Amino acid sequence: MGKGTFLTEAQARVLELRVKGLTQAEIARMLRTSRANVCILERRARDNIARAERTLKLAAKLRAPVVLKVKRGDDILEVPKRLFKTADAAKIRVKLSTLDVISKIREGAGDKLYGRSVNQSFDVVLTSEGELFIT
Repeated sequence: MGKGTFLTEAQARVLELRVKGLTQAEIARMLRTSRANVCILERRARDNIARAERTLKLAAKLRAPVVLKVKRGDDILEVPKRLFKTADAAKIRVKLSTLDVISKIREGAGDKLYGRSVNQSFDVVLTSEGELFIT
């Protein structure tokens, strides 16, 4: 089950059982281990998944034809205009509307924003397929 992934067999098993609705205590009884051990396995599995997701984003960013730098002090309402202009120059069709781009930025940048203002720099990455993500 975990072969070829960033998860050990035990981590994958714990996540599989959690998805099926079992509690950590139930899993511990089933696997003949402590609930604390199940908790550790689950936390490490989720950490490994998050690390793998960040790695995939980095790989996509490295291949992406458009990486738009959004700097501290920028107004996020101006970002879609810059993005669409840069995408047009690269001959890439953005699959999102202006409102969707702003929503995606709010979702992906989260604590890097204060209202409309950027308080910590981030990148808006556009893939050659027109997909958008925030790093």
